Amino acid sequence: MHFEDNNIIADIRKFNRFYTKLLNLLDSHVLNTDYSFAEARIILEIGFMEQCIANNLVEKLDIDRSYMSRIIAKLGRDGIIRKKASTTDSRTSLISLTPKGIDLFKQLNKKSNEQIVELFDGLSQKEIKEIHASMMLIQRKLGKLGDYE
Repeated sequence: MHFEDNNIIADIRKFNRFYTKLLNLLDSHVLNTDYSFAEARIILEIGFMEQCIANNLVEKLDIDRSYMSRIIAKLGRDGIIRKKASTTDSRTSLISLTPKGIDLFKQLNKKSNEQIVELFDGLSQKEIKEIHASMMLIQRKLGKLGDYE
Protein backbone atom coordinates (compact mmCIF):
# COMPACT_ATOMS: atom_id res chain seq x y z
CA MET A 1 0.00 0.00 0.00
CA HIS A 2 1.28 3.43 -0.84
CA PHE A 3 -0.10 6.93 -0.48
CA GLU A 4 -0.64 8.85 -3.68
CA ASP A 5 -0.32 12.13 -1.86
CA ASN A 6 2.56 12.67 0.58
CA ASN A 7 0.60 15.57 2.07
CA ILE A 8 -1.72 12.98 3.64
CA ILE A 9 1.18 11.48 5.59
CA ALA A 10 2.36 14.92 6.65
CA ASP A 11 -1.16 15.90 7.76
CA ILE A 12 -1.62 12.70 9.78
CA ARG A 13 1.74 13.19 11.50
CA LYS A 14 0.87 16.83 12.16
CA PHE A 15 -2.45 15.79 13.72
CA ASN A 16 -0.67 13.20 15.91
CA ARG A 17 1.75 15.87 17.16
CA PHE A 18 -1.14 18.27 17.74
CA TYR A 19 -3.19 15.76 19.75
CA THR A 20 -0.20 14.55 21.76
CA LYS A 21 0.60 18.14 22.72
CA LEU A 22 -3.05 18.97 23.37
CA LEU A 23 -3.30 16.20 25.99
CA ASN A 24 0.20 16.88 27.38
CA LEU A 25 1.16 13.26 26.78
CA LEU A 26 4.85 14.09 26.56
CA ASP A 27 4.90 15.70 30.00
CA SER A 28 7.00 13.58 32.36
CA HIS A 29 4.18 13.69 34.91
CA VAL A 30 0.67 13.03 33.65
CA LEU A 31 -2.39 14.79 35.06
CA ASN A 32 -0.39 16.44 37.86
CA THR A 33 0.73 13.13 39.36
CA ASP A 34 4.17 11.68 39.94
CA TYR A 35 3.61 9.14 37.17
CA SER A 36 4.51 8.99 33.50
CA PHE A 37 1.95 8.35 30.77
CA ALA A 38 2.85 4.63 30.64
CA GLU A 39 2.66 4.27 34.43
CA ALA A 40 -0.66 6.11 34.62
CA ARG A 41 -2.06 4.00 31.78
CA ILE A 42 -1.06 0.80 33.60
CA ILE A 43 -2.66 2.03 36.83
CA LEU A 44 -5.87 2.79 34.93
CA GLU A 45 -5.89 -0.59 33.17
CA ILE A 46 -5.37 -2.48 36.45
CA GLY A 47 -8.18 -0.40 37.97
CA PHE A 48 -10.55 -1.18 35.12
CA MET A 49 -9.69 -4.90 35.24
CA GLU A 50 -9.64 -4.94 39.07
CA GLN A 51 -7.25 -7.90 39.01
CA CYS A 52 -4.93 -9.08 36.28
CA ILE A 53 -1.58 -10.59 35.44
CA ALA A 54 1.34 -8.73 33.88
CA ASN A 55 0.96 -10.67 30.61
CA ASN A 56 -2.57 -9.26 30.22
CA LEU A 57 -1.15 -5.75 30.49
CA VAL A 58 1.75 -6.51 28.12
CA GLU A 59 -0.70 -7.75 25.47
CA LYS A 60 -3.34 -5.08 25.98
CA LEU A 61 -0.91 -2.15 26.00
CA ASP A 62 1.71 -3.67 23.68
CA ILE A 63 4.52 -2.81 26.11
CA ASP A 64 7.88 -4.55 26.28
CA ARG A 65 7.90 -7.20 29.04
CA SER A 66 11.03 -5.89 30.74
CA TYR A 67 9.66 -2.32 30.71
CA MET A 68 6.38 -3.62 32.16
CA SER A 69 8.31 -5.50 34.83
CA ARG A 70 10.17 -2.32 35.85
CA ILE A 71 6.91 -0.34 36.03
CA ILE A 72 5.18 -3.06 38.06
CA ALA A 73 8.15 -3.15 40.47
CA LYS A 74 8.06 0.66 40.86
CA LEU A 75 4.30 0.69 41.46
CA GLY A 76 4.77 -2.05 44.04
CA ARG A 77 7.49 -0.05 45.84
CA ASP A 78 5.21 3.00 45.78
CA GLY A 79 2.43 0.99 47.43
CA ILE A 80 0.11 1.40 44.43
CA ILE A 81 -0.24 -2.28 43.54
CA ARG A 82 0.13 -5.61 45.26
CA LYS A 83 1.03 -8.97 43.78
CA LYS A 84 -0.44 -12.21 45.07
CA ALA A 85 0.40 -15.73 43.91
CA SER A 86 -2.31 -17.27 41.77
CA THR A 87 -4.09 -20.22 43.34
CA THR A 88 -4.33 -21.92 39.92
CA ASP A 89 -0.78 -21.29 38.64
CA SER A 90 2.10 -20.79 41.06
CA ARG A 91 4.21 -19.19 38.29
CA THR A 92 1.73 -16.35 37.95
CA SER A 93 1.11 -13.38 40.21
CA LEU A 94 -2.22 -11.61 40.32
CA ILE A 95 -1.87 -7.84 40.34
CA SER A 96 -4.40 -5.55 41.97
CA LEU A 97 -4.53 -2.04 43.32
CA THR A 98 -3.96 -1.33 46.99
CA PRO A 99 -6.28 1.16 48.76
CA LYS A 100 -3.68 3.85 47.90
CA GLY A 101 -3.73 2.61 44.29
CA ILE A 102 -7.52 2.70 44.17
CA ASP A 103 -7.45 6.33 45.33
CA LEU A 104 -4.88 7.15 42.62
CA PHE A 105 -6.95 5.26 40.01
CA LYS A 106 -10.02 7.32 40.94
CA GLN A 107 -7.95 10.53 40.79
CA LEU A 108 -6.50 9.65 37.37
CA ASN A 109 -9.88 8.62 36.02
CA LYS A 110 -11.55 11.81 37.29
CA LYS A 111 -8.75 14.04 35.98
CA SER A 112 -8.86 12.30 32.59
CA ASN A 113 -12.58 12.99 32.34
CA GLU A 114 -12.08 16.60 33.45
CA GLN A 115 -9.33 17.01 30.84
CA ILE A 116 -11.76 16.01 28.08
CA VAL A 117 -14.53 18.28 29.42
CA GLU A 118 -12.03 21.17 29.53
CA LEU A 119 -10.77 20.33 26.05
CA PHE A 120 -14.27 20.63 24.60
CA ASP A 121 -15.24 23.71 26.63
CA GLY A 122 -16.46 26.45 24.33
CA LEU A 123 -17.62 24.08 21.60
CA SER A 124 -21.28 23.64 20.72
CA GLN A 125 -23.02 20.31 21.22
CA LYS A 126 -23.07 19.96 17.43
CA GLU A 127 -19.29 20.44 17.26
CA ILE A 128 -18.72 17.98 20.09
CA LYS A 129 -20.88 15.38 18.35
CA GLU A 130 -19.01 15.94 15.06
CA ILE A 131 -15.63 15.45 16.75
CA HIS A 132 -16.92 12.39 18.60
CA ALA A 133 -18.28 10.87 15.37
CA SER A 134 -14.95 11.54 13.64
CA MET A 135 -13.03 9.89 16.48
CA MET A 136 -15.30 6.84 16.41
CA LEU A 137 -14.83 6.58 12.64
CA ILE A 138 -11.05 6.69 13.04
CA GLN A 139 -11.22 4.06 15.77
CA ARG A 140 -13.43 1.76 13.66
CA LYS A 141 -11.23 2.09 10.57
CA LEU A 142 -7.90 1.69 12.35
CA GLY A 143 -9.32 -0.91 14.74
CA LYS A 144 -9.59 -3.27 11.79
CA LEU A 145 -5.78 -3.36 11.78
CA GLY A 146 -5.45 -4.79 15.28
CA ASP A 147 -6.80 -4.88 18.81
CA TYR A 148 -6.72 -1.21 19.76
CA GLU A 149 -8.91 0.29 22.44
